Amino acid sequence: MNLSEIPRYTISVGGETAEIGTADELAIALDVLNGLHDREVLQQLEEHLGMLIEDPLSFRSVLKSLSPEDQVFLVDALAPTLTETLRDAHQLRDTFASLAHTEVETRIIEALSTEGLRSLIGTAEQLAEVVEWAYGECDELLLRKLGADYLESIMKNAWELSEVLANLTPDAQQFLLDAVGRDKLKGYVRDGRDLAYLLRALPGTLSTGLINAIVPQELRALVGNRADWQYLWQRLEPAEADLLEEKLEVMRGAS
Repeated sequence: MNLSEIPRYTISVGGETAEIGTADELAIALDVLNGLHDREVLQQLEEHLGMLIEDPLSFRSVLKSLSPEDQVFLVDALAPTLTETLRDAHQLRDTFASLAHTEVETRIIEALSTEGLRSLIGTAEQLAEVVEWAYGECDELLLRKLGADYLESIMKNAWELSEVLANLTPDAQQFLLDAVGRDKLKGYVRDGRDLAYLLRALPGTLSTGLINAIVPQELRALVGNRADWQYLWQRLEPAEADLLEEKLEVMRGAS
């Protein structure tokens, strides 16, 4: 589309008027106003914001020019088209990385809703990337929006599960583990490496529960050679190593 064909929308601030036709022009106008009339501008353009901001780069550019309160206003205004604006999990990750306030991330998660989040996040790897940049309790909110059944369906192995767990707060970790289920969690542990992945990703209280869920005979079968034992022992916290030694009644390194 030629510049002359771009729809333009008039804003008026303090008796001065200007025309806005692109997200870049909006970001520039907001920067010039220096936060003094941002909400006034957004309100005047509210019904047109979805047409001005159509891609993730434009979204982040305008967000950068706003206070947290006005960022929330923008997210609410774009809610009906926010999934299409963000496009994929990498862009959601980059958007979270550009933000510094929990309330803004919370509103984005709520605006996307379950349907939008599931369309953006299709793999455990993508989920791990997104929750790495989720502040505070936003990671648990995001997991709950995705839903336990969906989380269970995208976790394929211990490595993927551990990558997500490593980027979660303890409460969110517990929610994910409950979603996966104890039986399936044990099923992920096929050898010493799998067990090491999960134990390294979990805090002590949760890793202890995992170790206790596996009986000694199962542990001996899972970790069947010296290389697996060595890999596992080198990655355990002292308390985890002590618990495994107690369950197996062996000294570290003996196998």
